[in-house]
Order: sequence, then C-alpha cells, then structure tokens
Amino acid sequence: RAEAQALIDSTKQSLVLLGGIFDYDAATRRLDELNALAEDPNLWNNPENAQKIMRERTRLEKRITGYDTLVRELDENT
Repeated sequence: RAEAQALIDSTKQSLVLLGGIFDYDAATRRLDELNALAEDPNLWNNPENAQKIMRERTRLEKRITGYDTLVRELDENT
C-alpha cells in the first residue's frame, strides 16, 4: 500500500509539473478563442487559414482532453 501511494504521489507531482510546462490555462484560453473563430460563418472564406485554425483547435483539444483524463483517472483511483 505504501509503495502504491508513493507512486500515486509521484504521478500527481508529475502532472502538476506537466500542467506548468503545458500551460494549461493558456491552452484553454486559446481553445476558447479558436472555438469562437470556428463558429464564424466567414471562416471558410479563406480555406487555408480555416484549415490552420481547425488543425490547431484539434491539437489543443487532444492535449487538454488527454491531460484532463489523466488528472480525473488519477483522482478516481486515489
């Protein structure tokens, strides 16, 4: 049990560090901006820019979702 708790504590500490390196708050703010841009009906008037926005949006969503999943699963198992 003590070994498992030490591993959990170490993983939590790593997630805190990862959150700082990843800059979770900035990423979520940027995702909000990209979501607003994606809702603009004129977005696809410039297909190249629209694709760039949608790629960045998808990349950020995956990173944020992955981080959130790790945190949630760790919390559920402690």
